[in-house]
Amino acid sequence: MNNNTHSAKTDSLLRYAFFIPLALMIASVVTCCTSYSAARQDIANELNDAIFAMVKENKELWTHPDTISAIRHMHETTHKPLIYQALDFEFRNRSLKEAVYFTLAPADDRTASYRKGGTAIASDSIILVPEHAPEGLAIRVQGFADCSMATVFLASEQTLPEILLMLAIISTAGMFVLKRRENDLAEAELAAKPTTLSLDGIKLTPMQRHLTRMLLEAPGMKVDKRSLCEGLWGNKSNAEESLYTLVKRTKIALARANMEIVCNRGESYELRVND
Repeated sequence: MNNNTHSAKTDSLLRYAFFIPLALMIASVVTCCTSYSAARQDIANELNDAIFAMVKENKELWTHPDTISAIRHMHETTHKPLIYQALDFEFRNRSLKEAVYFTLAPADDRTASYRKGGTAIASDSIILVPEHAPEGLAIRVQGFADCSMATVFLASEQTLPEILLMLAIISTAGMFVLKRRENDLAEAELAAKPTTLSLDGIKLTPMQRHLTRMLLEAPGMKVDKRSLCEGLWGNKSNAEESLYTLVKRTKIALARANMEIVCNRGESYELRVND
């Protein structure tokens, strides 16, 4: 009973312990997504810094009447903004240098935000209003980083998610090892446990009980005929015939207890327990 209680407690603890790698896995996914979002925000912040610097440097050029006229004419013809590739701008993330571009377009209700790629990260929009514009036309400037998910992921800090993932894998492997070890110990304990059969409750004559006890206590529960005859009757002349009759009657009594006596090639008798 104590062993069964200990095994049940161990199984219960192992079941609850499996929540540990699950929690670590969830934490790894959450921190990975958080780091990914932080990396996107960092790129957007770099874009904002870049676009403010570009606007500060090129404001007079971009608000010049000739530039405004050219941008407006281009947009009316192609329905696309003017794209300015900022290859001369230095970013903290070097992979952004060839992925960043800026768009210049008339800032009116008919002009939608333009992106070359569907996954591009956008900066804030800046509206440039010329000091002297006959029609009050404004220019909208916006930056974009055409980054793939893989690029953003590589730029994100994934040290903590990797550590949590490794801990989840290690703890999962540890749980399986402990479970396997517990099963092996249980099997070894079961195999090492001696077979103790009780004859209580079985109706046997004294001679039948003596015979059964001799078989039960023998190695492998097997005894040769001669030893049985000598143990039961000593030097009786017709001991083998008496043994045959005794075994036959004892078989009937033991059958009710799922036991049987088997004759091995006429040389020995063996007691077997049927499951």
